[in-house]
Amino acid sequence: MTMLREFLDIRRDSKDIFDGLKVMNNPELVDKYMNKYPVVFISMKEIYGCDFDTIAGNFKLAISNTVKSLNFLSESEKTDNDDKEIFLKLKQKKADMVESVAALDVLVRMLHDHYNKQVFVIVDEYDVPMAKALGKPEYDKVRDMIEHMLSFVCKTNENVKGVILSGCLYTVKNSTYTGVNNIIPYTVLSPVFATAIGFTDENVRNLLDDAGLSERYDTVSEWYDGYIFGREKMYCPWDVLLYVRSVLDGSYSNLRGPKSYWVNTSETSQNLIHGFLGKTDDANENFEKLLAGETIECFVNEHVPYHLIHENGDNLWSALLETGYLSKAVEEDAELLPLRIPNKEIQIVFRKEIWNYFKDKVDNKTVKDLSLGK
Repeated sequence: MTMLREFLDIRRDSKDIFDGLKVMNNPELVDKYMNKYPVVFISMKEIYGCDFDTIAGNFKLAISNTVKSLNFLSESEKTDNDDKEIFLKLKQKKADMVESVAALDVLVRMLHDHYNKQVFVIVDEYDVPMAKALGKPEYDKVRDMIEHMLSFVCKTNENVKGVILSGCLYTVKNSTYTGVNNIIPYTVLSPVFATAIGFTDENVRNLLDDAGLSERYDTVSEWYDGYIFGREKMYCPWDVLLYVRSVLDGSYSNLRGPKSYWVNTSETSQNLIHGFLGKTDDANENFEKLLAGETIECFVNEHVPYHLIHENGDNLWSALLETGYLSKAVEEDAELLPLRIPNKEIQIVFRKEIWNYFKDKVDNKTVKDLSLGK
């Protein structure tokens, strides 16, 4: 998302950043978009808390940080004085919730007035506040807050050129989200842009060759491959890069072998797994099949809102597919999809999560018996 900001933002000069990359081979696109548009960028990843007042406070802080990045607007002779007053309150975290929820609308209007150009809005990890509030009394308030914030810029706003959202789940496709129901999703099942959300096999082979580690291809493939995005075989970039770095900087242990870098990296997915374990025999049986290297069949629902995830097993498998803990086992899409654990790394994550579940839920004697295989 920061790459898109660098590419689009009219206040930046990004030629050096993109020099030598494939996008520069498309001069028409570069001339039309590169550093040609004002941009509002906001990250939602820190908007959570133990109660709604704390969540709202973190929301206002995220808005304030975004406003500060656009501080020049407060001095612009082209922006409206009433908007400047709201701008100052947003910056100082003194705005009420109505003004805070409408903040993106104020910012895009001021940017449009200043540059006389439509604005791109980039919202990173838009669904984290809902994921963090899942299962808590504050969930509905948080969902409404995010819904209304997005509705100001995602529907019928002539100041907006486009809105780009990133998140784990396409939860905005919801009957309550009437203001944002015109969003086009690109998920792990979408053939469009599939090769842009991970490393292809060619990418990995080239990377290993450049690093002088081509002999480690089979290991990298066994541990970090196994995903199918759209119709493409894909690797997780995070894992591959950390593995290569560990070998190059000497921190890699031949005795221990490859690491599972995903462990404890996603509280959302941990909550999803723990929310289902022990609830139904069917869910437990499917976990056992997955851990044994088998596939399970699922009616995948790409439009599951967080508050409905635990309604049935298919919702869980769909969510774990979207978040990278499962992969489809075939290239083509189908209503009933075979799913599997993609690689050795994720299998370790599953085992750790199930172990933690039982460790939290049963007495120490039972845990000891399990560890001894009794």
